[in-house]
Amino acid sequence: MKTHVDLDLEDVTILDDRVLVWLAEDKTHKGEEQTLVLHDRPDLNLVFRLRRWVRYLAEQDITTGPVFREVLRSGKVASAETRERRGATKRGAYLRPQTVNERVKLWFGAAGLKTDGRPVSSHSLRAGGATDLGMNGATDEELEEAGRWKKGSQIPRERYVRPAKDASKDPFRKIPVHSPET
Repeated sequence: MKTHVDLDLEDVTILDDRVLVWLAEDKTHKGEEQTLVLHDRPDLNLVFRLRRWVRYLAEQDITTGPVFREVLRSGKVASAETRERRGATKRGAYLRPQTVNERVKLWFGAAGLKTDGRPVSSHSLRAGGATDLGMNGATDEELEEAGRWKKGSQIPRERYVRPAKDASKDPFRKIPVHSPET
C-alpha cells in the first residue's frame, strides 16, 4: 500500500484547471482504485506550481518515479547514489513520511505562521482542510469524500470541526464590557 509520499509522476495528470491523481488504494479504501480530482484555485495555483515542479524534475532528466524527492542545498535533486551514501537505502528515491512532517514544521515556522497552541505536523494539512470545510458549511458526506474517510465516519466532525466550532464559542461575550473609567 502506498503512502502520501509514495506518489509517482505516472500517477499524476495535470490539466489546465485541475490535477488528476490516481491512487491504487489507501488504508481506508483497500482494493479500490480511485482518481482524485484536485481543482485549481487562484490562491493555490496548483496547476502552475505542479507544472513548474515537473518541469524542474524533467530538466534533471527525471520523468518517472517519485513526485516528492530530496532536494540538495545546491538546488539539484539528490541522485540514487547520493541518497544511498546518506543512508536512504530502504526507500530509494522516495522520501520518508517523517521527512515530509519535518518539512511541514520547518516551512510553517519559516512562514511566521501561528497555531492555536496545538502542534503542527503533516497531518495538520488534512485536519486543517477538514476544519476549514466544516466551518464553511460542508456536509458530513462532503467531509468524508474530501478527506477520504470511510462513509459514516465521525472522525472529521468530532476531531476537527466540532472542537474548532466549540473554541469559537464564548458565553462570556454576553456579559457587557465595563470600562474602568466609568
